[in-house]
Amino acid sequence: MISGTVWPNRRAVVSVPLLAADGQFQPFDFALDTGFDGDLSLPAQTLHGLAVAVESERAFELADGSRTTARTWAATALWDGTPRTILIVEMAGERLLGMDLLWQSRITLEARAYGPVEITPLG
Repeated sequence: MISGTVWPNRRAVVSVPLLAADGQFQPFDFALDTGFDGDLSLPAQTLHGLAVAVESERAFELADGSRTTARTWAATALWDGTPRTILIVEMAGERLLGMDLLWQSRITLEARAYGPVEITPLG
């Protein structure tokens, strides 16, 4: 199970450790975003220092319906205690955890400031 907290700004946030260039896992906080269909998003400056490799450039549709392109990076995340290869979308702004990483999971949260968030893999 992965645990987190609902922040007072109404963001459900969990920490996901990512493999850094030094071979150690470094935790990062991510806001759950069920409208984002990728694994994770990070700004370019945060990607430096991580053990990542450019995967490709992909087209994405944003929440407002506009389209953009962004680079994707292959990385290793520690997901529920297990190393897992993921794709990180290089995107400015808030760090997001999307539906690709949440797929096959149960998400429960208490929608209040400092309420608990739990992600439990199914099966």
